[in-house]
Amino acid sequence: MSFDTCPRIDDAASYVLRAMPDGEWELYAAHVADCELCAGKVEELGFVSDALLNGVPQLTAPPQIRDRVMAVVRAESELLLAAGSRADQPVARERSRRFGALALLRPWPAAVLAASLLALGIGSGALLVGGGSEPASRTTACATAPAGATCQMRVAGDSAKLVVAGLRSPPDGRIYQVWLDRDNGTAPQPTEALFSVRKGRASVDVPGDLTGVKRVLVTDEPPGGSEVPTRRPVIAAPMA
Repeated sequence: MSFDTCPRIDDAASYVLRAMPDGEWELYAAHVADCELCAGKVEELGFVSDALLNGVPQLTAPPQIRDRVMAVVRAESELLLAAGSRADQPVARERSRRFGALALLRPWPAAVLAASLLALGIGSGALLVGGGSEPASRTTACATAPAGATCQMRVAGDSAKLVVAGLRSPPDGRIYQVWLDRDNGTAPQPTEALFSVRKGRASVDVPGDLTGVKRVLVTDEPPGGSEVPTRRPVIAAPMA
């Protein structure tokens, strides 16, 4: 289409935000492919969207928040599976009601879109920064790990967790033990954290007082653990 005006140009904002009812987004996408005016408006609003979202600092949500979100996603997925394949499809009457409400979504000029995206960015930033009781977290890669293995140290407040993947099981009759190394001339402090791996993976909470701890070490030890390391560390993970 190449008319001076298009009756569907106000739908561009809802299209960019994906705020259209089921099926309407695909129909408008086909319309944009044939309409120069609407295609230009979509490109303009897409630029505004990208500029605003790129201006928001990209932060990492604390693991506790991600775990809660994924728990909700899994719960809703299980409910949909239990209810059947058409559980998430609206009945015709509900669909027509939503299409009637579409008229309220369509007149979104660029200024309204920009304000909405800015509010979204501010809200996301507030969530990720933490503005609440969740402690700030950081993740560092291990300094030493066996060939083919990867590991990370995740620290949040006074707690820490060692996450490993691709790690071979300890030798027969041995078990992995976690140690706290303060690098102050004393031997590493033993902990009660003993673990093996399942399909090369493990996630281990690091116990004890972490004050002054420079590194978390892992050695393979006899069952029940040791008071002093009997082998060289297979993993060394910095705490900062």
